[in-house]
Amino acid sequence: MSESIASLPDAPLREQAVSLLTVRQLQKQYAGRQGTLTAFEGIDLEVRLGEVVCLLGASGCGKSSLLATIAGLQSADRGELYLNGNPLRRSHPRVGVVFQDPCLLPWQTVAQNIAWGLTLKQVPSLSRTELRSRITEAIAQVGLQGFERSYPHQLSGGMAQRVALARTLARRPQLLLLDEPFSALDAITRLDMQTLLLNIIAQQQTTVLMVTHDLDEALLLGDRVVLMARRPGRIEREWAIAQPKPRFQQAHALADIRFTILEALATVMASP
Repeated sequence: MSESIASLPDAPLREQAVSLLTVRQLQKQYAGRQGTLTAFEGIDLEVRLGEVVCLLGASGCGKSSLLATIAGLQSADRGELYLNGNPLRRSHPRVGVVFQDPCLLPWQTVAQNIAWGLTLKQVPSLSRTELRSRITEAIAQVGLQGFERSYPHQLSGGMAQRVALARTLARRPQLLLLDEPFSALDAITRLDMQTLLLNIIAQQQTTVLMVTHDLDEALLLGDRVVLMARRPGRIEREWAIAQPKPRFQQAHALADIRFTILEALATVMASP
C-alpha cells in the first residue's frame, strides 16, 4: 500500500520541487569512556520547499543528533549540508529550532522571550519598530494575544510551547526544525498544537523537518515519513503520504500505510 500511496499524482510534483535542505553522507561521532560512538552515518536526505518531513525511529537512533547537526549546534565529522544550494556549516538565521522543552527565560515576559530570539548575533539587527512588529505578528500566529506581559510560570504547558514556537517564527525561518516539541503535552493539547502547526505551515509555506516518536503525528503532519535505523543511525526507508491535509478524519485511508510503517519500525527495533 505504501508504494501505491507514494505513486499518487502529486508525488512526482513534490520530487520536481526545489530542494531547500540537502544532506550528503553526514556522520557524527562522540568520544566517550567506552571509545567512539557513532550517532549516525551515511545520511542522505533532501527536504524540498514547503515540505514537511517527519523523522521516525527508536530512541537512540540519532534523530535528535541529526537535527542538532543541521541546526549548527554541533559540527559534523563527515559529509556536507546545503541550504538553498549554499554550504551550511554553522547556525543560520533562516533555520529555526523548537525543542521538547520550551526553554523560556523565567524572569522575562512572553513578549520579552520572543524578542530574545531576535537579539541573537546571527540574526540581522532590527529597528525598534520592526522588532515590535515581529513580536506582535508572532504572538498573533500562535494565538497568544493578551498574554504579552505574562511570565512563564503563569502559562500552561501548551501555552509555553506556543511561546517557544513564536520565538522561532519571529525570525521568519525558511526551515523549521522541530525536536519532539509536543511529546510532553497531554493528548488534547498536543492535538491543538498539531492543528496550530498545520495552520502556520499552510499560511507561511514553511518547510519543516520534525523528529517524532509518534507515528500518528507523523502521518497527520508529514508529506514524507523517514524511518531511521540505529547503531549507528542511518536512513532505512521512507514513505510519501499523499492524502490531502488536514487528515484528522482520514484514519481509515491511512490504515494500510500505518501498518506498513509499524511493521518496518518493529523490524528495525528488533535488529541488534
